Amino acid sequence: MTSSLKRKLRVGLVGLIQLNYRGNKQEVYNKSVEGLRKLSQELDFEFYWRKDFVVTKNDAIQALKEMEDQRIDFLLVQSTSFSSGYLIQILAQTKAYLGLWAVPEITTYGPLPLNSFCNMNLNMSIIDRFLPYLGKDAKWFYGFVEDELFKRRFEVTVRALRAIVNVKGSNYALVGGRAPGFDNLFYDPRFLMSKFGVSVDEIEFGDLKKLFFEQSESKVREIEREIREKYFIGDEFVEGFIEKMARLVCAVRELAQKGNYDGLAISCWPRFRSELGMVPCGAYAFLSDEGNTTVCEGDIVSLLSMKILEYISDYPAILMDLSSFDMSDNSIFLWHCGIGSKYYSKGQPILERHFNPGPYVEGKGWLEMAPVASMKFSEMPATIARIGNNLSEYFVLTGEFINDESKPDYFGSRGWLGKLKYFGQEISALDLMNTLLVRKVEHHFPVVKGIWDNEFIEAMNWLQLSPVKKVPYKDYYQNYKLIE
Repeated sequence: MTSSLKRKLRVGLVGLIQLNYRGNKQEVYNKSVEGLRKLSQELDFEFYWRKDFVVTKNDAIQALKEMEDQRIDFLLVQSTSFSSGYLIQILAQTKAYLGLWAVPEITTYGPLPLNSFCNMNLNMSIIDRFLPYLGKDAKWFYGFVEDELFKRRFEVTVRALRAIVNVKGSNYALVGGRAPGFDNLFYDPRFLMSKFGVSVDEIEFGDLKKLFFEQSESKVREIEREIREKYFIGDEFVEGFIEKMARLVCAVRELAQKGNYDGLAISCWPRFRSELGMVPCGAYAFLSDEGNTTVCEGDIVSLLSMKILEYISDYPAILMDLSSFDMSDNSIFLWHCGIGSKYYSKGQPILERHFNPGPYVEGKGWLEMAPVASMKFSEMPATIARIGNNLSEYFVLTGEFINDESKPDYFGSRGWLGKLKYFGQEISALDLMNTLLVRKVEHHFPVVKGIWDNEFIEAMNWLQLSPVKKVPYKDYYQNYKLIE
């Protein structure tokens, strides 16, 4: 499953040379162009290159205009040979993200043929030391396209930047506000727009409720058939809620289509229970699996984090709580009411009763409602990453879901994650818990299949967000404001 990219990343290439270097510069550049053309098919980006070398200031001005006309997102400047430092001063004024590229020498003795690496070193230094007013930075690359050092480093950049360019200009819907009491999930829409280019339409729950009742019976019946194909239905009680689940799926689809929304955050309780007599978890799971990313409890910033993970990985993300940890094997327990996904589930997800939809009533027992999409995570590598609601910091964690029948298990969507790494470094479960709590990290954890920490970190670095630093566990009280 792919993540519904709105558009491909646009990558541009220019080659810098100095005429008195003797290496076969045209051969090197042609080889580079052909390698990137092939890579553009593999990594699914658009590729533009300047045919002529950049030698003079006027060449640089023309090359910059050419790339700006193509609306390049990432400009790759190759030091095909050593070149004048004046050239990068012009090209660094691009609106695009910037990469500088050096290639290995093509002979092993005699006159130095290219001196490419030295030129990249010069240009990187000029950007920082001589052009600080531009506020520009660049990522360096070395090697030919087929070299592992270049290829892996470049793929990380492509995935990170395509996430950024697809997030920018997004419009999300917040339906019904935040879940009551979940005030740590507040955000400032001004910062969301200025830093990420994301806008949010705030929609009343009543508007969604109206759409819920307006859905045609034919559309609802069609979705009911899809639900029965995709899920195992737990019992007759749950069966009685399938029509409502289908109706809600239709309503959210229509809302998303009318507003052209790239994702939705919906406050799932208490109004679904009190006004529609259902829980929406199963519908959210269904919608997210088909590409209409829908998150619970009105958590806009988790939605943003999930969309970034989806654009990076080509895979749907899922939102979990962190409910327990086990120091004996350094694992953590991820759980949520019932937003189980077929892409994560060990076996077919099951539509079941909600574990706790309401309070115990004397003489009536516990309130029962449905449907939730229950599942256990299949064994798989995974990445957890989240931007803080202050929109200035983030964390990223990787690990592997394990299936150990001896470990505690609960109703809902759930799994134990082991082999924990925090920002690529092994971390104990206790140090992780301490870090999250001392640093006051929000209680929602976006998860995506695969190991994507490098890509997420690079995206955050381009966006200039700060990492949530590890705080090793101590027995004494720790104040993160005093740790820095």
